[in-house]
Amino acid sequence: MRVMSWNVNKPSNRKGRIDEQIAFIESKDVDILLLQEVRHGRDMKWAEHWRKQLAKIGLGTIEDSLDWAAELASSSVPPHDDIGHDNGHITAASQSWDLQLNDQLIRERLKSSDRSVFSTNFPEKILVSELETPRRTIELWNVRAVPGNSWGEEKIKIFETVYNRLTDTDNRTRILVGDFNTPDEELADGQAVPFGYNKDREVRQRYVNAELNILKGLGHLGMVDVFRAQHGYGGLEIEDTSWRSKRFDHIFATKSLDVSQCYYDVDGKEHSDHAPIIADFEL
Repeated sequence: MRVMSWNVNKPSNRKGRIDEQIAFIESKDVDILLLQEVRHGRDMKWAEHWRKQLAKIGLGTIEDSLDWAAELASSSVPPHDDIGHDNGHITAASQSWDLQLNDQLIRERLKSSDRSVFSTNFPEKILVSELETPRRTIELWNVRAVPGNSWGEEKIKIFETVYNRLTDTDNRTRILVGDFNTPDEELADGQAVPFGYNKDREVRQRYVNAELNILKGLGHLGMVDVFRAQHGYGGLEIEDTSWRSKRFDHIFATKSLDVSQCYYDVDGKEHSDHAPIIADFEL
């Protein structure tokens, strides 16, 4: 089962950008696709284009958060009236597999302002679905942490929401992917250096903890950093990074899922500012 996670950088199709990205995705022969920063467009124009074109390449089993983003974009309630909410996530699977949104009540909870399952003003950045494979059910988490230099605490709220929801439920077979906008640096011995160390003293520990809980704290849930599990630690070459010289995009997975390879495809930077991360799981 080939899994690919990619931040597509909010494309429109006015110059064929989405179609170029679709062609790139098709060339990778993926079974499970998780996209971040998918622009929904006015009247959901680009959302419908994505759905239609993904179905054409065999990835027609789709769950997304584009409708949620569009609903929030139309809100006049602070802070949503200032946020924009012009993009969301898509999780797509081979049409022969069953994919279901994990929490079907999220739209109703958004409308009623019930925040019991999230504490972030960007709920569309956390898309959870369940994939039924012939052998097991896999919970898929598609996440993007918004940049801290633009949104400050909202980045940390996303980390905290994801971590709390993961730890509040029983251990399941999971794959957690996305653009986490962290770490700032990785040392040769495996230590991750979060951006939180650069924050003011009164918030520093909270920020550091939130980042490290995702980067290093999922072991007690039986999850590993798939790229590091495959390649070990040490220095990073440019082909081992996803955005500029940093490894922001990650795949974390339950240890019981065997992986044959995991890598960043730098050719994807011709079509986005991020390289996708790809992993082959043996089911």
